[in-house]
Amino acid sequence: MKTPPNIEKIIYDYILETFLPHNSKQTISFDKDLYQSGIVDSAGLISFLCFIEKEFSITIPDEDLLPQNFCSIDTISNYIRVQLSKTSIEVLGGV
Repeated sequence: MKTPPNIEKIIYDYILETFLPHNSKQTISFDKDLYQSGIVDSAGLISFLCFIEKEFSITIPDEDLLPQNFCSIDTISNYIRVQLSKTSIEVLGGV
């Protein structure tokens, strides 16, 4: 069986590379609010959501575009895990 990706690390690396200056030595805690802290803004959110959909082969429906799903690395990772588990169940013939 294939080992699941370290979702937190993938998201963390993307945020550092995309939203923080390349010369920054800043780190981000996994529970830090990405929007309240100004790391991700509304314009950056669009590309971020596209990255998530492509990287994890999921579709994010409009009704899931809620702050509680995408405010921190932890909440984003949990959301992705739920979506991946739904996809696995559908592939296996459930739902």
